[in-house]
Amino acid sequence: MVMAIASILKPPPSVPFHSLKPSFFKSSPVILCFPTHLMTSFHPSTRALKTGPEGSRIRSHEECSSDLLRKPVVPPAKDLAGLSEDEESSEESGDDDDEEEDWVDWENIILEDTVPLVTFVRMVLHSGKYEIGDRLSPEHEKTILERLLPYHPHYEKKVGCGIDYITIRYHPDYESSRCLFIVRKDGELVDFSYWKCIKSLIRKKYPLHAESFILRHFRRRRNLRW
Repeated sequence: MVMAIASILKPPPSVPFHSLKPSFFKSSPVILCFPTHLMTSFHPSTRALKTGPEGSRIRSHEECSSDLLRKPVVPPAKDLAGLSEDEESSEESGDDDDEEEDWVDWENIILEDTVPLVTFVRMVLHSGKYEIGDRLSPEHEKTILERLLPYHPHYEKKVGCGIDYITIRYHPDYESSRCLFIVRKDGELVDFSYWKCIKSLIRKKYPLHAESFILRHFRRRRNLRW
């Protein structure tokens, strides 16, 4: 009895795959079983494949569904602002161009404003047009009174009771140095430094850039660039 049960439970002998005849596949469907213990180290995925009459592949419903789950193709990487790398670089270069257009050479502007005035005063003092004690011409005097003297740091003190005219005299402390003088209405002579007027003009008109400019150009009178 035991032997009979054992013979029933014993699996039939396996037939080699290469020994099967072609007619075997035509007669009836075949289910092939492979030992599972040989596949444990692998993790194969099973996929059904259907073919059409001409052997063309028919995509399964599952395969079509998997296409919908694929990672979408995205355009070139965008930054947080929505700009690609090329667009970002072009935007940055555009910003640089704007900064260059907005940049102002304040030193050059100050020089353009003051150098003509300094040149004018030097012409009045040293061109030989005026002798010591001469009164300036109305045109030259007007330029001094309107564009230079009002910027003197002690303007009101220098003017005093009022200005009669402007003349040229020697500096009280440096006899060989010619200097501009105010002749007040009461006849008193008062000298004033046109360099102090120029510095004060720069400080008043260009307060953010005045000190650096003055340190650069007024450090030593003999090394002035104008």
